[in-house]
Amino acid sequence: MDEFASLASITDIIKPKGSAGVEREEHKLIGSSKSQGPATFEDAITATGFGKYNFLLLFCIIFPCAIQIAETTGISYILPIAECDLNLSLEDKGILNGVTFAGMILSGLFWGYLIDALGRKQIIVYGYLTTGFFSLIAACSSNKFLLIIAKFAAGVVLNGPFSASTAHIVEFHSSKYRGKINMIRGTITSFANLLLPVLAWLILPRKIDISVFGIFELRSWNVFMLITAFGPIISGCLYSFLPDSPKFLMSNGRNREALAVMKKIYAMNTGKPEETFPIKHLAEETIQNLASTKDLTLALKSGYAEMRTIFHLPHGKNLALVSLNAFSLVLSLNTIRLWLPGIFQSINDYQMNHNGSSSDMCTMLDFMNGAANVSSTGSCNVNLDNISVYVNTFMVAAARILAFFIAGMFVQMVGTKKLTILLCFFSSTLLFCIYFAKNALFVTILSAAGSAIGSVPEILLITMTLELFPTTLRTMALSVHLMAGRLGTLIGNVTFPYLVHLGCLPPFLFIGLFGFTCGMLSSLYPSIENKPLV
Repeated sequence: MDEFASLASITDIIKPKGSAGVEREEHKLIGSSKSQGPATFEDAITATGFGKYNFLLLFCIIFPCAIQIAETTGISYILPIAECDLNLSLEDKGILNGVTFAGMILSGLFWGYLIDALGRKQIIVYGYLTTGFFSLIAACSSNKFLLIIAKFAAGVVLNGPFSASTAHIVEFHSSKYRGKINMIRGTITSFANLLLPVLAWLILPRKIDISVFGIFELRSWNVFMLITAFGPIISGCLYSFLPDSPKFLMSNGRNREALAVMKKIYAMNTGKPEETFPIKHLAEETIQNLASTKDLTLALKSGYAEMRTIFHLPHGKNLALVSLNAFSLVLSLNTIRLWLPGIFQSINDYQMNHNGSSSDMCTMLDFMNGAANVSSTGSCNVNLDNISVYVNTFMVAAARILAFFIAGMFVQMVGTKKLTILLCFFSSTLLFCIYFAKNALFVTILSAAGSAIGSVPEILLITMTLELFPTTLRTMALSVHLMAGRLGTLIGNVTFPYLVHLGCLPPFLFIGLFGFTCGMLSSLYPSIENKPLV
């Protein structure tokens, strides 16, 4: 019910003002396509309108967005709680924060060309069901080594369906809506970020000790992971009822199937019979006939040829730019995001040991080494009186939602490129200033504002990547973009604990510099405003 309320609250972002004007524009495009023969994808998808089917797609994308957050961020909430059960060092926490991303990096290019070869739907359905299987194994882990292996395996698989679902929803919309759809996807992701600390607060502070057949014991953090593991399974089942994207079908010479899909969209959006759909024929697009083959070997060979194409001019230059930019921004944002629960826990531990008083950031950060959990008898104890950890992370997530609502009003006014540059510079400055914070309140304010503002260009960069590449290379480009970002996340999270050992300044200088680099690289992008997909 909450998901529907969330979508209803952002309807105004997608719905253009002056529906009569939109209808005239659609009739103009339809009339133009009729007079010129077979319709292009843009003309045909515009003729389907915007309505119930599009909202169905938005409902379905809720689950991939939530899965992505739960699988990559959920681990950061359990680490302070599972520290004693799993005997975790600060370096172990860095590895666990980054190991899912390591799996994603390993499989990045493989999934990229396999999605373009075999279609979006197959990868989404089977990919998420497999992700759910490995997530269940991770949830039942009783030692850190099994947890690391299971999270790595889940990361290897997760990369595919997430990339496919992102391309899938974009390819159901015309150029008029693509930017806004991605902005809404970012908003949904922010809601998932908002709900995760609530779920963590409801489960993790509880003393749970359930013996399973005398083999292993389930603690609160195991239960938390079990609940989140059902997300991929639900998503795989939902997408089994949806078709492949019409843009993908057209690009692979399957115009008859694409037209049938568009007719169904039209009928659901308008309430009219499919036979009244004004487009009767679709234009033949350049065919790279990968999806038509059922032979995996041929698909992989064709995918290798696709990789050679994207890494050479004219696409290679753009690929290098988007990869470096994604690496820089995501390293900055995800390093601070995944370590925030631990930082807030260290602040909470400091206050518990100092009668509720705060100190400067550097002093409180010393409690991240786990010494606060060792009692005078040498036993390890976790401080479960830590509601402030979840309240603070909730506030950070809430700030992200506000940032997307505000950005939604300015993205067309300012432009995607200019807005990305401005927000990257602003975000990096705020995150670096956490170093100067003198109490927990300022840490919360700066981290909330910095990560919220930075999360907007993170989505805008994906939009620009999708616009820069043609359909046959789009998912491959997106996979490389995401792989570069995940490499940044892995390096950032593994490096962060070592920087903490060096002192207080290095970790926040590290985060700030990479965010600033994003702003400089974004200025090199070509203009892609309102251009049709190729």
